[in-house]
Amino acid sequence: MLREGSELTVRAADRGDADQIATVHVASWRAGYAGIFPAEWLESDEFDQGRRERWAQWRVGAGERIAVAVAAEVEAFSWFGPERDRGRTPAGRGEINAFYAHPRVWGTGVADALMEHTELRLRTEGFPTAVLWVLTDNPRARRFYERHGWQPTGIEAEFEAAGVRAPEVEYRKDLEARP
Repeated sequence: MLREGSELTVRAADRGDADQIATVHVASWRAGYAGIFPAEWLESDEFDQGRRERWAQWRVGAGERIAVAVAAEVEAFSWFGPERDRGRTPAGRGEINAFYAHPRVWGTGVADALMEHTELRLRTEGFPTAVLWVLTDNPRARRFYERHGWQPTGIEAEFEAAGVRAPEVEYRKDLEARP
């Protein structure tokens, strides 16, 4: 929950946000993927430290952007840009590579504001459509994306973490369509 009197700002992230982004990443995985990936791994220091080291390295590819929703601290982040090469010919689409909100702000509108910002940035950068991937067994995230006009394409893959292969599904949105 946002602290009373806190105003939400959505902005481009920078290296100084890395540790707080890692905190959101860890907390959201622990809450959102409980029951999908092993609890002993999600709750481990190794998992936490791995995310922190990854974000500290700040490996952002060409054309990729990271945005954060900040109240008193980073509450949510999105990582987006050109569609990744997933073994098929990229179609000139944008892609949201990661979209996570700290569980304490789930249902408060923070993620809504960040999604609006992310979609606007993708559209402004010339992507007429965008895709994202979500774990099939993540109904909360799937409802969120569908509420924002994203639709499953029927294309499926598998995401692997901690030795677990979890099915995922691609979602797509026409960014040029106006409600």
